[in-house]
Amino acid sequence: MKPLKDYSFVRGFNYTQSNVWTDVNFWEEYDHDIVERDLGYAERLRLNSARIFLTYSSYVKNPKQFLSNVKDFVRTAWKHGISTNPIIYHGMRFLPEDLNEKRTDGAPLSLPRTLEDKSCWVLGEKYFDDLYETIGNEPGLLFWDISNEPGFRIGNATWYDEEPEYARAWEKTPDLKAVRARQELVWEFIRHFCRYVRKKDPVNAIGIGNTFIYETEPSRTAELVDIIVFHDYSETASRIRRTYDYARALGEKYGKPVINNETGCLCRANPYDAVIRASEEYHFGFYLFELMIGADVWNRVHGICYPDGTVRDPSIVSALFGFYRNRGEDLLPTDVNQEGHADRALKMANEVLHKTRNGFSFAPGGDHSRDTEEMLEVCEYIANLLECGQLVPMDVPPTARIAAYRSQENPNADEIKDFLWQLADTLKKACHII
Repeated sequence: MKPLKDYSFVRGFNYTQSNVWTDVNFWEEYDHDIVERDLGYAERLRLNSARIFLTYSSYVKNPKQFLSNVKDFVRTAWKHGISTNPIIYHGMRFLPEDLNEKRTDGAPLSLPRTLEDKSCWVLGEKYFDDLYETIGNEPGLLFWDISNEPGFRIGNATWYDEEPEYARAWEKTPDLKAVRARQELVWEFIRHFCRYVRKKDPVNAIGIGNTFIYETEPSRTAELVDIIVFHDYSETASRIRRTYDYARALGEKYGKPVINNETGCLCRANPYDAVIRASEEYHFGFYLFELMIGADVWNRVHGICYPDGTVRDPSIVSALFGFYRNRGEDLLPTDVNQEGHADRALKMANEVLHKTRNGFSFAPGGDHSRDTEEMLEVCEYIANLLECGQLVPMDVPPTARIAAYRSQENPNADEIKDFLWQLADTLKKACHII
């Protein structure tokens, strides 16, 4: 798609197929039916663009199949009204020794030899030639993302004099001379392929998925792109605003639109609803990280939908439809005992716990065959009050534990009694019942 003046309409998501472990396996284990299902969820959420991680290693193994899968994804997404933002040089690795290197401890991989050996860059050019021939004229192509977080590939020494005091680095180091040399290898690669992609494809827009907005000027890439792209996982509202202010000023300086194509992470104190709201306020397009909760290690702390279409956090869905959690002074606490249901549920809990005591039952003949069923019914009554009133943590909702007990052939009755007592105690405290 030709460069646009405004990308504020983009409400996107990063995507990896929910049944695979890595972005590499995504293309090697590509499943059209799963993609169709997942993009159906995205369409229902009114999301309109997908950011995908293309992997050169998968291309090398089987170019024909890789390119066929990429085309299938772009066309399937467009059928759902979803454009595609493909990352071309994810990892910046063409040489076999680079492709075989494995991440061991979660730290950035070492600097690829691909960056130092410019003679191999022709491999990357041929790779893009094939990508362009495959999807370059697809109507669903929104813009090319040259590389994902190239600054991160510098290693454990990302540092800029221009870095704002609130921005983080992986590790600050006094050896700035060495860092500058590593940085320049990365940015020379990026600038080369910005120019190559522009030459090969003078129509479609390009951007670079920078780790931080402050990398844009030191990398000397602002002049080469159509869209200034950044990622943000700021922990607080004030930090989000300062990052967005910085990004907006940079966009105005260069006369180019700005977009955040990675954001949202619960383990980084970066709430989805907060970043969605900030993006709407600043009129920035955004890509949440990511759509699916699934097999990939990142999906433990990212994602909106489970494979069956259920969600982990309804506030994310609510925010996508423009309804945000009330955090203001006019917030009204929920009184789940307003109509006496807490009193009633606690009375039932007391009765069922008394009835199911070992060696005693009101039932004729001391029949305990329905003990677990009756206890779980009261557990659910109390759990629903607690969950409706948001009076308990919802990482593992009490009703999920109840469902697990009900699925067991012979659930432990004593465990259920303890659970019922805990639920009742929580309800009493929440409703100030003695």
